Amino acid sequence: MKKNKNYLFFITPGFVIYTIFAVIPIIYVVYLAFTNYTGMGKADFVGFENFVRIFHDDRFTPAFFNALKNNLKYLLCVWFIITPFQYFLAYFFFIKIPAYKYLKFMVFLPYVISSTVIGFFATLLFNPNIGLMNTILKSLGMRQNAWFGNPSIAFKLLVLVIMWQGAGSGIMIFYANFMDIPQEIMEACKVDGCTEWQRFTRILLPLSLPSCASIIMMSTIWALGVFDLPYILGGVNGGVGGSLDFASMVFYRYTFGSGLDAKTNLGFGSAISVIMFLFMLIVTFLQNKVLSKFEYEN
Repeated sequence: MKKNKNYLFFITPGFVIYTIFAVIPIIYVVYLAFTNYTGMGKADFVGFENFVRIFHDDRFTPAFFNALKNNLKYLLCVWFIITPFQYFLAYFFFIKIPAYKYLKFMVFLPYVISSTVIGFFATLLFNPNIGLMNTILKSLGMRQNAWFGNPSIAFKLLVLVIMWQGAGSGIMIFYANFMDIPQEIMEACKVDGCTEWQRFTRILLPLSLPSCASIIMMSTIWALGVFDLPYILGGVNGGVGGSLDFASMVFYRYTFGSGLDAKTNLGFGSAISVIMFLFMLIVTFLQNKVLSKFEYEN
């Protein structure tokens, strides 16, 4: 009996569009990674030269690994600071703490504002000359700070700004997950005399694990490709001493800016993007292994 394959008519348009705008560009970038190409003229094949320069060039390698270290630091902040912060804030909204409606509005408001505006507000707030923070410190007779110009605190301030701007997305998902829990389960919990701690650990936490895994996955991908706020707050060179430098900024700087040869080098930039793609692939694969095991055990 011949199978009905009408579904092919539905998936073919999406498959063609995805292939043209996603698969083919990825293949082309991998090809460019093995060439010396400025964006004009012929792409000269150079083999693994670009990859060798990434790991052995005295001008580039320290900057790249410093940026990669910042990506990993920020990833750890996502795992152990930002995601738990989002989770517990969503939980407080769910149990309806005092003024929770006002607090929800204040938390979600920065999320709908563009990163450019958030970065502009942050630069005004922490400006070393006319910023509000230094104005307050000066009025109190305290020592003023360079803030984002101080390598020892610049990264911490960046994490705080990102938490203020981006916490709303995770909170929204966690809160929706809590609200989606059947009311019968919550009422049965009350009838059985469960404490708030027991309700949290035995019901809310286990049933919210799928949303935890989704948020951690999305946040990890974003953390390894973060660009906008560090660029706005630290500039194209990644702040003082590279304190706000990330891999995506290094890619931009050495591909389209004054890189190794003081000219556009799409081949070298493609090699950087391939390395970062493989790095992200490994991190997300290991993370999926851990998260799937965690969900299974619970």
